[in-house]
Parts: sequence; C-alpha cells; structure tokens
Amino acid sequence: MNQHANNLLPFELACYEIYDNGYDPLHTIREFWSQHTINDCQERLWELFENYRKGITQADAADVKQMHTVLMKLCRVLMAYFLVHFRKIGIDAVPFTFAEPTDAITADLEAKLRIHSFFNRIAE
Repeated sequence: MNQHANNLLPFELACYEIYDNGYDPLHTIREFWSQHTINDCQERLWELFENYRKGITQADAADVKQMHTVLMKLCRVLMAYFLVHFRKIGIDAVPFTFAEPTDAITADLEAKLRIHSFFNRIAE
C-alpha cells in the first residue's frame, strides 16, 4: 500500500465506523465536547489552514500525530452530527458535559455576538 493510501485510511475508517454495531452518534458528540473546546477547534483549524496557505510541512512527528488525531476527532464528530441530522435523532434533551465551564462558554458566545453586532452596524 502506498503512502497516500496509508494517509487516507484513517479518514475512510472514520466514515465507515458509523456502521459498527452499537455505534451511537450522540455518544461520539458527547465524548468530543467533553474533551475539546470550541476555541481549541478553531485554533487547530486555523493552524492547519495557515500551514496549508504558507506551504509549511510540519517536520516534528509528534506535531503531525497530534494534528492528525485532532482532525480524526473532528471528522468523527462531523459524521456524528450528520447522522443526527439525517436520521432526525433528538438531541435537545441529551445532557452534555463540556470541557470548559458553561459560564465561560456563555461569556465567549456573548462577546462574539457583540463583535458580530458591531460589524453588522458598521456594514449597514
């Protein structure tokens, strides 16, 4: 198997694991948000984008492995959200434990809303 196929295999497996017996997309979503923050996700995606844009190849194997792990988790949670939507699985009553305190999440969302409103007023 060539290196390109080896790199794609984990992504393919993440897409096919939804067919495993006992797979629960809600469990995947709960597990993800109990371990990761939205800011962590944004920073990782921004780092990946910047490396792509600048043509930077990560030389440190530990950094590459860590980025790969994060991307696999993001892929899995995206698949889980897709299944919840596609299968019309109720998610509103599902309790979640988040990696950061609810107060911090609320404060961050409110700050981003104020920034969004500010730029919308300027754009008008």
